[in-house]
Amino acid sequence: MSKYLKFWGTRGSCAVSGPQYAKFGGNTSCLEVHYGQAHLIIDAGTGIRPLGEELMQRLQPLHLILSHTHWDHVIGFPFFEPLYSPLSEITIWSPAEDTKSCREIFNNLLRAEFFPVQLHELQAKLHFLTIQENTPIQIEPLTIHFHRAHHPSTTYCFKIQTPHQTIGYASDNELFKDYHGDLAHAPKDFGLVEFFTGCDLLIHEAQYFPDEYLQKVRWGHSSASNAAALVQKANIRRWMVVHHDPKHTDDDLHRLATLSQQLLDDHKIPCRSKWIGDGHVVSLI
Repeated sequence: MSKYLKFWGTRGSCAVSGPQYAKFGGNTSCLEVHYGQAHLIIDAGTGIRPLGEELMQRLQPLHLILSHTHWDHVIGFPFFEPLYSPLSEITIWSPAEDTKSCREIFNNLLRAEFFPVQLHELQAKLHFLTIQENTPIQIEPLTIHFHRAHHPSTTYCFKIQTPHQTIGYASDNELFKDYHGDLAHAPKDFGLVEFFTGCDLLIHEAQYFPDEYLQKVRWGHSSASNAAALVQKANIRRWMVVHHDPKHTDDDLHRLATLSQQLLDDHKIPCRSKWIGDGHVVSLI
């Protein structure tokens, strides 16, 4: 299979382990996008470590694109095995943060106080580039567009256009900040609604139960009901949910998934939602 998405890490904020997380998994954010000759990795959470082990069997040029540089999205980077092979070539894209370039961000991440191997000691051929919101990037037949997310620090949502499909991705995005009302009356975020309208598949977080969100406004994550409102307003037909709260067990996530689909059904929104776990694969056309 040469055209697919594979979710290597679907947990948000902090990696977890234990039997209560066995179904959905505990690795933090990492999504592999493979489309012919284009090979992208979105985010470098702990899920990038097992992905790196697999990629050592088939080294090829890679693009690593970061939505932002919070710990849960970069903590797996030093353990990504292709970084230590001189046969690897990796282009790394990240948002600028406080005027720091992409290279400066990773140089700080691999300072001696935090990790025994420094950036200049990695053996792969590395290229560092900065994401610009209004400048799409082209990687083989894929076009990647960016839009600012509602999240502390500079954070981007993505829209990946293949020749046949459009995939939206937002792992960290607080929709309709401080809104706790009914889905049907949620305010309209014109920028994000317009950005995601037309997506064949939307990958978007729904980290909190509505009652949890009452206590977590401005943490940078959405309630399930607010995320469902975006699905309605952007006319999404297929919604996959990632970036699960580290406190949520498999049972909690099943309850949250049921609640969210019931919200969609009650409001006659023709969308099927699916809570995604580590290892899930989606075929592309």
